[in-house]
Amino acid sequence: KAYDGGNNKITQVKSQIEDTKTVMVMNIDKVLQRGEKLEDVMIKSDSMRDHAMQFRNKGRKLRRAMWCQNMKLTLVIIAGLLLLGFIIFLAACKGFSCTK
Repeated sequence: KAYDGGNNKITQVKSQIEDTKTVMVMNIDKVLQRGEKLEDVMIKSDSMRDHAMQFRNKGRKLRRAMWCQNMKLTLVIIAGLLLLGFIIFLAACKGFSCTK
């Protein structure tokens, strides 16, 4: 009987070791999966950084293009107003004889 009690203890210890081994294997699998997920996150992070830089550069180019377009429009309006003023001056003075 004493031998059976010792055998029972050994069986219990072996069972606990198997349970611990199973838990450790599961934990290692989780760590490996987490490492893979971390690598995916890093790749996505690099991709997002690249896209952000492209977006910023395109934004700068667009801002410059819009500024140039706005400046051209402003110059055309000013030139039109000057021409209109000159035409009104010529009409009011009946030519260039307004100073007489």
